[in-house]
Amino acid sequence: MGARPKDFVERDGLRGALALLRDWGAILLVSALSVRANSLVVYALSVWAIGYFQFAIGEALLHEASHHNLFGRRRWNDDLEFLYALPFFKTVSGFRSEHARHHLRLGGEQDHVVTDYERFGFFEPNRNLFWLWFVKPVTGYAFFYYVRGLSLLPFKSGVKVVAFWALAVFGFWHFGGLRFLLLYWVIPYALSYCSFLYWSEVRDHYNAVCGTRSNLNPLANLLTHNNGYHFVHHKYPTIPWFNLRQAHNTLCPEAGDISHGFLDTYRQLKSASPHETTRAHRGAGSDAA
Repeated sequence: MGARPKDFVERDGLRGALALLRDWGAILLVSALSVRANSLVVYALSVWAIGYFQFAIGEALLHEASHHNLFGRRRWNDDLEFLYALPFFKTVSGFRSEHARHHLRLGGEQDHVVTDYERFGFFEPNRNLFWLWFVKPVTGYAFFYYVRGLSLLPFKSGVKVVAFWALAVFGFWHFGGLRFLLLYWVIPYALSYCSFLYWSEVRDHYNAVCGTRSNLNPLANLLTHNNGYHFVHHKYPTIPWFNLRQAHNTLCPEAGDISHGFLDTYRQLKSASPHETTRAHRGAGSDAA
């Protein structure tokens, strides 16, 4: 008897805790090394390294929590949001609400990623894909775009975000560390994290023939908790991140659009006209959900 999707469905709170420990530990380590080096070049590299681990926390692990996959105890996925949602000005419930619509309305008018692609400029007839993919997000556009979409509503969620950041700012101020908060959290968030979020969002669905694209780059998946195995996730969202690679290889190794990295994704983005891409997103995405 062959493997079934439910064979890959399990919860492991220890894995969730270790994943968070790895990412937060990496951010602290990179920050400490940068401070010690006291070099502008090292700092610039640290901004991108920290932003990548911010993405691993504030996108990949928050995403797992929104599906109740991060911890075995269901309530912990919401109760521990101060570790992976509130630092990114979000709540688990707010993320879950938007992400549920994405799964249910993939490629439709209520799917926020289609609106985002349109606003990014990917549906423009004379779009410059090199500019849109390589340059635009790092100009600060991604930061201002995503910050503009943040909300303190509903009131309960807004109170959590404001309270968390009030305590964080006060704590760093009290211990004379506000500049470290700015240099090693806010700036990486604005420049790097938001750029990685932009690239991930575009990669996952834009110009994907079947509606969903997977990135099978081993290093990227190691660092982002298998965030690239996107097709199998849409098909079986209850499978946790640590089983996605095996589930993909067993259940649907050839299914969906496949990319092997940043440049390969760019090549695929160029393969159709914006009008063909628009039609694909309006009609084909639901098959992958």
